[in-house]
Amino acid sequence: MNVFQHPMRGAVTNQYFSSEDGTVKVPAIGTTLPDFQLLRQDIEEYKWNDEDFLLATYPKNGTHLAWEIMMMLLQGSAEYINDMKEACMIDLFSPFKAVEIFPSPRVLNTHYRLDVLPKDFREKKTVVVIRNPKDSAVSMYYHECKMLGDLPGFEKMGKLSFSEYLKMYLFSKDVPYGCYLDYTEYMWSLRDDPNTLVMYFEDMILNPVQNIQKLNEFMGTQRNADLIQQISDAIKFQNMKTSKGTTSSASDNVAVQEKLQHIIDRRDQMYRKGKIGDWKNHLTVAENEMFDEVLAKWPLSKEIPFVYEVQ
Repeated sequence: MNVFQHPMRGAVTNQYFSSEDGTVKVPAIGTTLPDFQLLRQDIEEYKWNDEDFLLATYPKNGTHLAWEIMMMLLQGSAEYINDMKEACMIDLFSPFKAVEIFPSPRVLNTHYRLDVLPKDFREKKTVVVIRNPKDSAVSMYYHECKMLGDLPGFEKMGKLSFSEYLKMYLFSKDVPYGCYLDYTEYMWSLRDDPNTLVMYFEDMILNPVQNIQKLNEFMGTQRNADLIQQISDAIKFQNMKTSKGTTSSASDNVAVQEKLQHIIDRRDQMYRKGKIGDWKNHLTVAENEMFDEVLAKWPLSKEIPFVYEVQ
C-alpha cells in the first residue's frame, strides 16, 4: 500500500516533543528550527498560574468549541472572545506571549499529548475532548489539505484526494502530533485523574447544557443556569461560524495578527460543518471497511463511547 508521507513529518523537520524517559517522541507542528527551539524553551520555562486551565485535544476534535465555552465560563458572560484561541495555543504561540494578551484566568490549549509536555503542564486542571475517528479524519483532511494546502511546504497536501489522505491518517505515525489512535489511547488513560476531565465532541453538540454544566463544576466557576443556557445558545455551530469565522473578528491584537496571519486569512474555513456523521458523505464502502478493520484491532474502539451518527 502506498501511503503519502506528511511534508512536516519528524523525519524531515527533526523537530520533536519527547517524554522525560524518551520512550515517546511526537513530531512537532512544522516551523523553522530556530522558532521551534525558542518555543520549546519557552514552554519548558513557563510557570503556571494556578487560576489557569489547559485544554488538550487532537486537531479538529472540538478545540474551538471547548475553548470558547471554557472562556465564557471564566469571564461570566456568553459574549464571544474576540482574540483568537490560537493566541493561547502553546504549539504556535509562546505561553509568555499569551499571558500578555489574555489575563488570568485563561485557557491555554494544545494538540500535544500531555506526556511530552513539561511536568508543570501535566499537573494542572486539564480538559480533554475526544471525537469519533471517522469524522476526525474528514475534518483533518479539509483542515490540512484544503485550508492549509496552499501554504509553503503544504503544496503537495493541497493536491491530495481524501482517499490518499485517509491512508496517511490511518497508517502513518510520523505526522505532526502523532497518529490519532496513539494520541487518544494515551489521553484516555488519564480519565480517572482528578485533574482531568474527558469530554466527547458529539455529546457537547447533542447535550450542550449538560456538558457546559460539567465544565462549570470541574472548573469551579459556579455560573448559574441562566448563563449556562446563554452559553449553550451562543455555541451552536451556525452562531459560532457566523460570529467567529470571519477575518474581521479574528483579533484586535497586533502581535496575534503578525504571528498568526496565515490562520486569520483563512478564518472563514476554520468552522466547516461541525456535524456528526459527515464521514458517511466521504468514505466509500471499501474505505469504511478498511477503517473498521483498523478499529477492530484497537481495543479502545469498544471501550470509548464513540458516537458515529445521530439516530
